[in-house]
Amino acid sequence: MLLAGCMPIEKQNPFIDPHCLLSQSQCQVTLALGTFDILFNVHTVVPEQEFKIIVKSKSPNKNLEIKGFLEGKDMYMGKIPLLFTQNQPQIFSASTMLGSCSEKEMIWRMWLIIVDINHPEKIQKVFIDFKSFRH
Repeated sequence: MLLAGCMPIEKQNPFIDPHCLLSQSQCQVTLALGTFDILFNVHTVVPEQEFKIIVKSKSPNKNLEIKGFLEGKDMYMGKIPLLFTQNQPQIFSASTMLGSCSEKEMIWRMWLIIVDINHPEKIQKVFIDFKSFRH
């Protein structure tokens, strides 16, 4: 006699330790305001699935603010705002999600705007490209 049982399928946690994506154009940027690591908490960015972008500042300046947005590089998909919060000193994160498009693979451009809070005229802009893959 064969005894079989069913248990509800648990959804695996897709989040991992922050790292650089293989499809990322740059993992680290050096600007006048300091050096910054740009990391993701997923192996692959998939449309319509939440993920986090983590920016780690290696700047001696602790009075920084980070803003940003995402946009399609080759296809207009609108601007997706990135609302960064400072979780720990020198570590900022934003949760976001991308819209799905007809392409199986899409290149996204992430614009980061870094501002010295004490000197708002000191503003730096940089972009990083990365890919999303539709299943």
